[in-house]
Amino acid sequence: MSELKPGKPITADLAERWFKSMEHLNAGTRLNRMSIMRQFCAYLSNFDPRTCVIHQSFLPRRNRPAPHIYSPQEMNLILDAAGKIGPEGSLRPMLIYTIIGLLYSTGLRIGEALNLLLADVDIEGELLTIRDTKFKNSRYVPLSPSTARQLAYFLHQREVAGSPTVSTAPVFISPSGRAYRPGRICTIFLEILRDVGLRGPKGARGPRIHDLRHSFAVNRLAQWYRQGENINAKLPLLATYLGHSSLVGTETYLHATAELLELSNIRFKNHFAVPYLKRSKGGNHGTK
Repeated sequence: MSELKPGKPITADLAERWFKSMEHLNAGTRLNRMSIMRQFCAYLSNFDPRTCVIHQSFLPRRNRPAPHIYSPQEMNLILDAAGKIGPEGSLRPMLIYTIIGLLYSTGLRIGEALNLLLADVDIEGELLTIRDTKFKNSRYVPLSPSTARQLAYFLHQREVAGSPTVSTAPVFISPSGRAYRPGRICTIFLEILRDVGLRGPKGARGPRIHDLRHSFAVNRLAQWYRQGENINAKLPLLATYLGHSSLVGTETYLHATAELLELSNIRFKNHFAVPYLKRSKGGNHGTK
């Protein structure tokens, strides 16, 4: 926008040239910058009607990759590989195995899982306390009995390995005595995906660790469908469990899968399909 002179309006030609200068940037960066410009122009137009008002249709769309919904078979491969990573005899294989299983069974964000302290884990009550989340709130996350048992077993192995047991110690503690960083766990997870054939070489797009959260949300929705639950009534519960501030955040996780489409189709047919009326031999429907 260096061509803009004092007292001169932002014209359509000037805006288009500025947009073109950003073509080398990714869609997310361009969208952020252009959105600010659009709002600024809308503001200026109140004082100078010559200002170009940028229509929303000119803004680029975010090109987010579709999430990968892990199947039970894929999770078995991933967890089996996690339990076999080295170094042999260390706590690391059990730690990685437990983190991955926890993310898949609870839908926690990776940062939330790694921020857990021993004081946040209630094995008997089958409950986690998630503190200072993405939206600066705290919440309780109930655990399934099987998840609670696995977490209890890990904590026992953790104690046997000599890790600190004070209440303020990280649950998933690194050899340095600190909590693992998300980036390190993500790297290990990608290595596991490549080992089991679920992801290509470095640089290629594919399944991610955050897709475990998507998988949890989709699986939960599918189970409610199978149970005949009122999905609209259940969505606020799922939003609270996932730690979203509104249903809009939760909707991004509810991507259609073959199973969900089939279940929703069956429900629609059972509730709204018009019953088939068998025609009589005379060619009518038995009415006069």
